Order: sequence, then C-alpha cells, then structure tokens
Amino acid sequence: METHKTQTAPAPPRIIATLIAGFDAITNHIGLILFPVGLDVLIWLSPHYRLKTLIEAWMAVVFQPVNDMPDMADIVEAAKTLWTLMAERFNLAITLRSYPVGVPSLVVSTLPLQIPGGEPVLIEVSSVGIAFLLAGCFTFVGLLLGTLYFGIVSMAAVHNEVRPLKTIMEWPRSSGQVILLTFVWISLLVGISIPVSCGISLLALIGIPAGPMAVILFGSLLLWITFPLMFSPHGIFVNRDAAWASIRKSIQITRMTLPTTAAFFVAVMLLNQGFDMLWRIPPEDSWLTLIGIVGHAFVSTGLLSASFIYYHQADKWLESILEKKS
Repeated sequence: METHKTQTAPAPPRIIATLIAGFDAITNHIGLILFPVGLDVLIWLSPHYRLKTLIEAWMAVVFQPVNDMPDMADIVEAAKTLWTLMAERFNLAITLRSYPVGVPSLVVSTLPLQIPGGEPVLIEVSSVGIAFLLAGCFTFVGLLLGTLYFGIVSMAAVHNEVRPLKTIMEWPRSSGQVILLTFVWISLLVGISIPVSCGISLLALIGIPAGPMAVILFGSLLLWITFPLMFSPHGIFVNRDAAWASIRKSIQITRMTLPTTAAFFVAVMLLNQGFDMLWRIPPEDSWLTLIGIVGHAFVSTGLLSASFIYYHQADKWLESILEKKS
C-alpha cells in the first residue's frame, strides 16, 4: 500500500507572531534604540534652523490678492493662522528624518518650540538657496544614518545578532542603493503631484470646490502607487539586492500576500500612532519628554524589526510557492 504525502505550501507570516518576534529582537539588542533617541535629542536641543522670514515674505505675496475678498475672509484667516504657526515652529533640522529610509523621530511630529530651561538657539535662514542647501545636506546625512540604522536592525531581526563591523563594511553599497531608491520615490511623488495639480486647477476653473476632493484624490493615488513599494528598502538590507531588484520583490510580495500585508501595515500604523499619543503627553519644555523619546524609540525600532522579519518570512514563502509552480 502506497502512502501519498501531499505537500502544502507554508502559510504567509503571522502578524501577531511577527510583531512579538520583532520586539523580542530589539529587547535582546536594546542598544539599537540609541539611534532614534540620539536623533530626537539632537533635533530637540540643538539650534533650531527657522524659516520664519521666508515664510512671512511668502505669505505676504500669496495672501495679498485675496485680502480684499470678503467671501474668503474666514478661509484666508485660517490659512494665515496655520502658516504663522508653521513659521514659528518649523525647524529645518527635521529633514534629518529622511524617507523612505531614515531614523524615526518623535520630535519631528511635534515641532517643539521650547526646551527645558527656556528657548533653544534660533538660527534664522533668510535665503531660499541656503535653505535648500541645508535641507539637502540634512537629508543626505539622514539617509546615511538611516542606512546604518536599517542595516543593524535588519541583522538583529533576521539573524538575531549585531555585527557593526560587517554593517559598516556594507554601508557604502547600501547607501548608494538607498539614495537611488530615494530618487525613485521622489520621482513618483512628483509624478503624482503634477496630474493632481492639473485636476485641482481644472476643478477651480469650472467652479467646483477642490479642497476636500484634492486631499482625497492625492491620498488615494499616493496609497495606490506607494503601497506595493512599502518593502522596497527591505531587500537592500535583508538580501543585499540592488534598488530595482528590491522594488520588484516588494511589488511581488505585496501582490501575493495582499490581505495579510495590508493588515500588517495597518497594525503597525495603529500601534505606532497609538503609542505616539502617549509619548506626546509630557510638555515640550520638560525633561519628562525624554521618557516619551525613549518609549517612541523602542516602539518604532521594534516595529521596524518586525517589518524585516515579516519581509524575510514572506520572501521565503514566496520562493517556496514559485518553486512548486516551476
């Protein structure tokens, strides 16, 4: 009598188990949270590079034509209030928090104006050229730091070990691929913005309020295009793939595991945003903010670790599926 064994494909990674494994990996290598802690402390306590003069000059030009329109008085006043608040709080150093690869930061989302003991040193950037130069330099440094951070976290998550020397040796190659990937993301955002801007202008010409529709349209297009690319950095670090190969693998994985992957990212977003509400409770001029910074660093690093574990398991699952089909 012959026994026929049916081979079943392994299931995609489980969300809860993956999240637990991600936090376990960071608990075993707790020193990794020093990356986001250090970045937050740096942005919070170091000199703040403000664009108040530039923003106020821009406001004077933009709002001048609509100041004499009574029907738009409320909208104009609300916009002025928002931009005035931005002029007071914006710190150009937040561009150290780069995307899609970068060290996470709590301070970037709060834009604190006060520090313990008073006000930070304020450096007013009054030149558009210098502002772009500083933003470019900060972003470049943020990408380099983010590459190092992602490399070490991925090693701790996937291999349960931290080998700084190996990560540093791979740093130049990974940085080059990350910079290429960043240009791809920027190109996509520009490509989305152009048709959305044209659509807003067309709606305005025919008299249809474009504000809410523009937000919905832009958000929908952004989600539809970027969601398959959420894992695009991961292949660079887990499999040492080139940027284009990592993008293709990200699209393939999200397509094959769409329901599970969507649920995973929703869980990550809810956990991150939910805990951030807790970390923002201390006032910005209190040293208790450090507790929030450390808590945010642990949670965000744990979630990043979980994403590397999820990607690694999903990649192996996908390979087994493709092998059975071949």
